[in-house]
Amino acid sequence: MSTGDWIALGSAVATFLGVLVAIGAIIYQGRKITHQLVLQNFSEYTKRYQEIILKFPEDINEPTFKLEGRSDYNTTMRALRAYFDLSYEEWYLNKRGFVDEGIWAVWEGGMKTALDKPAFRQAWHKIRSDTQFGVEFENFLDQKMAGK
Repeated sequence: MSTGDWIALGSAVATFLGVLVAIGAIIYQGRKITHQLVLQNFSEYTKRYQEIILKFPEDINEPTFKLEGRSDYNTTMRALRAYFDLSYEEWYLNKRGFVDEGIWAVWEGGMKTALDKPAFRQAWHKIRSDTQFGVEFENFLDQKMAGK
């Protein structure tokens, strides 16, 4: 091989290595952006959740909670409807594969905890009778209420 061939080979190797480094940097940046978007979406849903629960009455978690006949029935139902709408969005995003497994575990656990409480059970029975979320989501919530 001549000196010119060695220079050409060295140049080709350097270019190849440069391309590999660039591809690695792109992959690294893509992962960082994806991580940031996941965190941003989680924060947005957490903010929406907090806004909803701040509208719940103080006794929402009490085992003796009775929804019917409350003086704040309409306000409470509006907040509970917003909660189930948010739960549907979270379920839908997960169903389509748009939610990180760890985040879904947090959301699903929260839904299970909520549905263990009388207020949410009573509201779900009412909401289910006058709102259609679709059979899959309705079955999902029913399973959560059954402890599954």
